[in-house]
Amino acid sequence: KPPRFVEFGTQEGQQCNTRFLRQQLGWQGLMMDGGHDIPNINLHKEIITPKNINDLLAKYQTPSLIDLLSIDIDFDDYFVWKSILQANRFHARVVIIEYNYAIPPNENRAVDPDQDSRRWTGSDYYGASMLAMAALGRAHNYTLIYAEKNGVNLFFIQTSILIEQNILHKVPSIKDLHISKPTMNWKHPPEIDKTRRWIWNDTVWI
Repeated sequence: KPPRFVEFGTQEGQQCNTRFLRQQLGWQGLMMDGGHDIPNINLHKEIITPKNINDLLAKYQTPSLIDLLSIDIDFDDYFVWKSILQANRFHARVVIIEYNYAIPPNENRAVDPDQDSRRWTGSDYYGASMLAMAALGRAHNYTLIYAEKNGVNLFFIQTSILIEQNILHKVPSIKDLHISKPTMNWKHPPEIDKTRRWIWNDTVWI
């Protein structure tokens, strides 16, 4: 069987993380996006939230084990991934997820998911920190292995795979992975609405 993927936040399926895998390497999978519906490439128009993501995956008959999960919805990516992890119904060997590069590497915080209806306004209030993502993954058998130099995506792999391959000790630290000046030179203005608060978590490791 060909490798399987799930990606949401794909736009029209051209500028996304799984396009090459789908078009050139024969991978098969599900794509979802809030503004596009192209059934012939298995792209479906869906508004994704932490509350509905597992039902949507079931709706489109997603296998319980997939090879790659890619999350890029510009706001509450952290809580959508957390919902998938806590439900324990769907598992991915590799996860690619968008994060907020501008948050310092020692801060564990994410947007308030209760403000989901307002989504991203173009400000620096979006997503979650690298440390928040890493801590979430660590609690569910995932290890952060790479951060894109453009400051967009983090890459995780199941920790058990790294142990089996005897390469867990080669994984770089969060401090080493932190991108202070991304190659894309993103410049998101500060959030002016002070009612939009961050959710902070305590952490004991970096």
